[in-house]
Amino acid sequence: MRKHLFLGLCLSVLVITGRAQQDTIADQHLKEVVVTAKLPLVEMGPGKITFRMDESVTQSSGSLYDILCSLPGVTVRPDGTVLLNGQGGVKIQMDGKPSALSGQELVNLLKSTPATQTDKIDLITQPSARYDAEGSNGIIDIRTRKIKLRGMNLALNGNFNQGKRANGYGSASFNLREDQFNIYLNYSYSREKQRVDMETDCFFDGGKDRRHQFSYRNRTNDSHAFRAGCDFYPTGRTLIGVSVNGTFGSQHEGAGMFTGFSNSPVSGWTYTANRNEWKNLSVGASLNQRLEKEGGEFNLSFDYFRYAHPEDQFIYSFQPDTLKGEMRGEVDLYTAQTDFTYPLNERCKLEAGAKTSFVCIDNRAAYLRPVVAGWRPDASLGSRFVYEENINAMYLQAGYEYRRLKLAAGLRLEHTHVKGNSGGNSLQSDSSFTTGYVHLFPTLALSYAVSAGNAFQLSYGRRITRPNYKDLNPFVYIFDDYTYEGGNTQLRPAFSDNVEAGYVYRNRLQAVLFFSYTGDAITKTYQERENQRIYVTPENLASYMQTGLRIHAANFSPTAWWTANLTVTGMYNRYRWTEKGATVTNRRFTPLLGCMNLFTFGSGWSAEVSGRYNGRMVYGQATIHPFSEVSLGIRKKILRGKGTVSVFVKDLFDTDHQKIDLLVSGERGWVDERDYKRMVGVSFAYRFSRGSDVKERKRKNAIDETKRVNL
Repeated sequence: MRKHLFLGLCLSVLVITGRAQQDTIADQHLKEVVVTAKLPLVEMGPGKITFRMDESVTQSSGSLYDILCSLPGVTVRPDGTVLLNGQGGVKIQMDGKPSALSGQELVNLLKSTPATQTDKIDLITQPSARYDAEGSNGIIDIRTRKIKLRGMNLALNGNFNQGKRANGYGSASFNLREDQFNIYLNYSYSREKQRVDMETDCFFDGGKDRRHQFSYRNRTNDSHAFRAGCDFYPTGRTLIGVSVNGTFGSQHEGAGMFTGFSNSPVSGWTYTANRNEWKNLSVGASLNQRLEKEGGEFNLSFDYFRYAHPEDQFIYSFQPDTLKGEMRGEVDLYTAQTDFTYPLNERCKLEAGAKTSFVCIDNRAAYLRPVVAGWRPDASLGSRFVYEENINAMYLQAGYEYRRLKLAAGLRLEHTHVKGNSGGNSLQSDSSFTTGYVHLFPTLALSYAVSAGNAFQLSYGRRITRPNYKDLNPFVYIFDDYTYEGGNTQLRPAFSDNVEAGYVYRNRLQAVLFFSYTGDAITKTYQERENQRIYVTPENLASYMQTGLRIHAANFSPTAWWTANLTVTGMYNRYRWTEKGATVTNRRFTPLLGCMNLFTFGSGWSAEVSGRYNGRMVYGQATIHPFSEVSLGIRKKILRGKGTVSVFVKDLFDTDHQKIDLLVSGERGWVDERDYKRMVGVSFAYRFSRGSDVKERKRKNAIDETKRVNL
């Protein structure tokens, strides 16, 4: 019933947006006209969709994590994997500077950053040669708000929401802009309490035996994030910037899991207590020089990133099998990049650049068992993994415009050198590997305007997905007696070819046909080991193919007070791999729907009704069941427009949870995980400024580094 209600809502909006819009304002004689520019909620471009969060009531009343989860085509899995249009390998950027985090560490960062600090989010499916070739399915670029007022500016934000548990955050942003200096400082704190219930079933011996588990996890997260920096304008064409960013926090988790077998009297509880911390620090310096020739620009930047992640684990099992785990990991990342843009004439433009990056990783892990005298290391578990990587790249891109034709062609060359060493243990000997490879990545984007606002678009790009560092780490992480997870040092990079052909009608309706083929696709696999134990590890599958159609209807106004946005996607995914000498295929057609309705009333009142639906979707060995979400919100401007108060309900029908079917060594199983996203909340925002408007010159970010830290 709820699914049909949501589908009916989406279809009704699609019908309404197809009607011609009429001017409902009567002719009037005005003595004075004040023009106020208002940016649209959704913007469409070749290979890119932009969402602006200011006008959304529900999206601006949470965290960056809440925003990503609600965007059409974006799926965030419980392990932190981000999917865009059903594909993994998506890279997250913030202000054009790719995040050095992924997985659970990225989730912690997104949850600690208030949505009110976000200006817009770009979903880039076809990046140009200027971007790193990393990421088979493109980039999600999160742009933070820029202050454009001279003088002092202060913004305060707070949020409280109640679901299964209570959560909240607070943030403050300070900016001082005078003459040649712009100084900024942002700080936010978030506290999240979360209850996660999970139930699993797995069959063995041709379905004759069955293992059933159900568990609970209670988590408490405390997270702090800060951003500070200074921009110096020595001349009207020169900008020198320095910045410091950091996040630090901790998570406490208490969990219990009951395990039972259909053909065995052995059953009981396993209890775990985990504490992990994260300490991230990045420092950057950049130079931006505009050339005398209009459109010419030179950029130079240097960045350093430091990440530390200690974790302590205690496991008490009914076997009995008590374990204590001690995991430590550090990452150091150095990057330098330069970009140069030069227009040859009114029609042609050249872009070129080079970049180098170095990363050093040191992971140490050990498990201990109790003895009379205390604790003794288990020689069969634990290891040390040291990893070094150097990527050097250069690119050249040419742009050409003539009348209705726009063409951009680029070529990027990347050289990668990798060295890894694993300390091993009593069951696994020491191992080391060294790999080096050079590849070219061409890109092409073509646009032809048949009339004003109507254009045909065609684009192609070749990209690479490198294994993230956790995937390469052979250390075995123990969740319980029957679920282990480890890395794979034999992983190979995956290469993909992506093609899109589309048509834009009046800059409001876009239809895109897309096709992507990936060889050696990297996905998590589930393998049956001894004693009916499931071992989770990444593998290279033979291939992954995706094709389909996306339709975006943006910024349609059936009435003066109603703005509607709708996204409809139909895609076909197919995974192939070899198992026990036979070829196995997992394939399915998946519908995706996203709908956002904004209502603007008088006296500063506004409201929103939004929702999304993801159909049954395959991902490697997994098949994800359908899930949906409907959210409501209402907002009122107060304090002469400087403050806002919002009340919202997210996941109204409690339907946003994932159930997954699995293929495990020819046997079937399923996982049903519920993290209770339904919540009712209130948020408050206040902005104080003392200054005047100034023209903010365009500033481009100098770093396009995408790394894959996931300890």
